[in-house]
Amino acid sequence: MNDTIPLPPPNTWLILGERAGDNAQVLALGHALGWPTEAKQIGYDDSCPIDFKDRGATLTGVNLERTDKLSPPWPDAIIAIGRRSVPVTRWIRAQAGKRILHIHLGRPRTDLSLFDLVVTTPQYNLPEAGNVIEITLPLVSVDAEALGRAAAAWHDRFAVLPRPWTAVMVGGPTPQLALGVEEGQRMVRELGSYAAGGGSLIVTTSPRTPAEVAATLQAGLQEALPGRCLFLPFTPQGENPYPAMLALADSFVISIDSASMVAEAATRQKPLYLFHLAKIAPKVKPGLKSAFSRSWRLRRKTRQDADLPADPLDKLYDFWTRRGNARPRRDIDQVETRLLSLGIARPLGDANTSTAGDLGRAFDTLCDERENVLERARALWQRIAQGN
Repeated sequence: MNDTIPLPPPNTWLILGERAGDNAQVLALGHALGWPTEAKQIGYDDSCPIDFKDRGATLTGVNLERTDKLSPPWPDAIIAIGRRSVPVTRWIRAQAGKRILHIHLGRPRTDLSLFDLVVTTPQYNLPEAGNVIEITLPLVSVDAEALGRAAAAWHDRFAVLPRPWTAVMVGGPTPQLALGVEEGQRMVRELGSYAAGGGSLIVTTSPRTPAEVAATLQAGLQEALPGRCLFLPFTPQGENPYPAMLALADSFVISIDSASMVAEAATRQKPLYLFHLAKIAPKVKPGLKSAFSRSWRLRRKTRQDADLPADPLDKLYDFWTRRGNARPRRDIDQVETRLLSLGIARPLGDANTSTAGDLGRAFDTLCDERENVLERARALWQRIAQGN
């Protein structure tokens, strides 16, 4: 068969979990590929005592009452994210009795050879492998029509502020990053310095933003920038200004804890500033085995940060990671470093002293990465469809 003749696209199941940001990545890739898709919502049983790596190709740990029907006709391709989806997607492949293209986003925390393609980002520190593609930011999809509607609905409310408008998007603490009152106070200082030359801030928070941090930001910014700050905190049942901010802002400031928010802002190809968050020291597990694993992991990370070539012990750690037996600690600093080095973003604290680079060329890098993922996925499907 001639490899240049495209075959019909695969019927694709998009495996959705319970995290909106994760689901957005799955939906974004499905939309970008243009394949016929069907979303399958999976509900998980948090009380399941069996570790996901020990569940095999089963529906163990799935709450079937909160899960869409998983039955024939089986898909030709699966796109999933998150460690808990792995037993589910393996079960689907086992039931289908045919070769299914299996794409996983992020870090599966298990044997990488289980997947045809793993699309990951720098914070997960996955080692190189033939089926792994590392991109700078998570895949996202921004609905231009939805942004247009949001812009029309909010423009007059924003228009009371002098331009240029900077959208400030605040996340929250994570197990690895601190975002408390002290960080909120530092953000007020850095934003005050940033806005000293003019313009206005439109600030929103997220469901993860602690109430005391939101209060610190609101009080501090309204005092520092009277008449030049619109504070629109997240409320569960309230209006969401986020899409309008994406559509109308002239520049963005984002706390680095949310790679998805950074990715969505980057699609606008406007000046982008990152608010740095300090790392939280990991909890030290007792026991000799944990101590050995921690020492080995830190050794590998230290050598990577120093840009040293992998020695035999490093290569063994990478092999163990590919098998799912070692897990590098998530490090969002890797994303921040990549964004700064490419010129896609600048540090908020240095906003007034940094020199703007070629934003167009910088953002082209993100587009090239996205196209590489799409081309790789399509080529894999062609090979599978041809029986190779």
